[in-house]
Amino acid sequence: MLKIVKLLTVAAAAVSAHIIPLEGRAATTHKLCTQLTLPSELQALAETAAVRENPANGNGVTQAPSTGWFSPALAAPIGKMWANGRTLRVKILSTPQATTKVKAKIQEYASKWTEHANIKFQWVTSGDAELRIRVDDSGASNSYVGTDNLLIAQANHTMKLGWLTDSTAENEYSRVIIHEFGHALGCIHEHQSPSAAGIPWNKPAVYAYYLDTQGWSPAQVDTNMFNLVSASSTQYTEFDSSSVMLYSIPASLTTNGFSTPWNTVLSPVDKAYIAKVYPPQAPVHDINTFNTIEIRPSTETSIKEHMKRFTWSTSYSSPPKIALGLNYMDISRATVPRVKTFATDTTTTKTDININTYAGDTTLYAAGATWFRHAASDPDFQSGHWSTQSHHPWNQPQTQTAKQITFDRAYSAPPKVIVWLTQLDMNNNANFRVRALISNITTTGFVLNLDTWSDSTLYVAAATWIAYPANKAGVASGRFTTDDVRPWDKPTLNTQKTISFPANTFTDKTPTVLVGLNMIDTDRYKNIRVSVGATGVSKSGFTWHLDSWADSTTYRAGASYLAFV
Repeated sequence: MLKIVKLLTVAAAAVSAHIIPLEGRAATTHKLCTQLTLPSELQALAETAAVRENPANGNGVTQAPSTGWFSPALAAPIGKMWANGRTLRVKILSTPQATTKVKAKIQEYASKWTEHANIKFQWVTSGDAELRIRVDDSGASNSYVGTDNLLIAQANHTMKLGWLTDSTAENEYSRVIIHEFGHALGCIHEHQSPSAAGIPWNKPAVYAYYLDTQGWSPAQVDTNMFNLVSASSTQYTEFDSSSVMLYSIPASLTTNGFSTPWNTVLSPVDKAYIAKVYPPQAPVHDINTFNTIEIRPSTETSIKEHMKRFTWSTSYSSPPKIALGLNYMDISRATVPRVKTFATDTTTTKTDININTYAGDTTLYAAGATWFRHAASDPDFQSGHWSTQSHHPWNQPQTQTAKQITFDRAYSAPPKVIVWLTQLDMNNNANFRVRALISNITTTGFVLNLDTWSDSTLYVAAATWIAYPANKAGVASGRFTTDDVRPWDKPTLNTQKTISFPANTFTDKTPTVLVGLNMIDTDRYKNIRVSVGATGVSKSGFTWHLDSWADSTTYRAGASYLAFV
């Protein structure tokens, strides 16, 4: 099946289609580009553009491969999907090859995607456009991926169709145009998805084939054929040999004769999956996330304070409660890491979500938060916030700090309670360890612990808690950690697991799922890079991701989720 890219903005900003013309697949004279990349000065800006376009791109559910297309030293987990329901302006540039017939075919076959995705194409002949298509006779067809198109100057094309003419066969129009517009919508090549790991490549034969037909070096073949996208970088299922995003694989290029044809139309899985990623009737929920990358690129670390205003149409008689939690951290280990999130100026119609660092010397590349809103007088939901500074000053650090939390209103039975970290401030002379734990839940309250362990020094930690009746309909919550999948002493960049909601919790609507961190344990010699996210949300469950990236080492991480309709 096709994959919706959650690729890395900084190190590799686009993937080209590299399509070999059908009539030339045995021994073509066409020379094809191997990869499109953004200029270095735009790479950090691409992060900001992606998250501004679609805040879900900054939710921390993506991951950089450790080898291959991307530079792990610069990689940041930012997605590239357009906002669902988006209308993309498309302009076909004026060239001799852009004939009336070719233009009509481009519009005809591009629309195959919009028949199944909640995306619209508006065809324009003047003014700015998100997608700009150059038709020429260069023999190369390629496209930038998803929101990377936003970083290309309006004077330049974002997609090239290099061999379409009035005499091109119909199935070639279909294959090339649908494939390239798949890239423009955020799709990657099927043969480079995680599910393609089982293809039994005859590598010497592949190297020879692409040297002969495309003039590719072994490194270019590795980039375009063998290097797979990380399992946490993309949403995917089983390998789809019928996907329009798949290269043809001749039997001579595999060790057991496995082969695939040149696919010319969307496969059933292509159609189903693009509809899932851009659902025709997207659920209407408040945006419950904020990432500093929306305010500035991760490279502009001199900016210490970040704020975004959120509004809502729900009617409240008094300002609602706002419960926040950190869900993304990218902080230098060279100085004391400090980050906190909090809400200010909350009224009945809006709140300002803040993510700041402080004390001057901290280098905060990026941070993200999630938040939940409920009426202050809600009969079921209660929430609160507590900091170790309410117990002891920052310069008298303790390994363990406990606080008895008392509910404003007692419950008839012990409620469900979750906790999210909202602040950390710790010494960089040992591993970075902090956790928020809850225990001894009763009808009137619970114990909140904000701790570190071993030789770590925790100056300040703070957390938000949310409580609700254990039998409340249409709500589910829980805690998950990397310990559910692997031991702490076998760290990996990507840790994920699919979990199920309690039976019959969500029968009519797919819930909103919010996830926030409640524990980290990362190595002191590398930057703190931790994110939590949720993918594949359905009425029955979701897949959680606790990820790191680049050269960071996360021994353990934990988070809590809240699902509701």
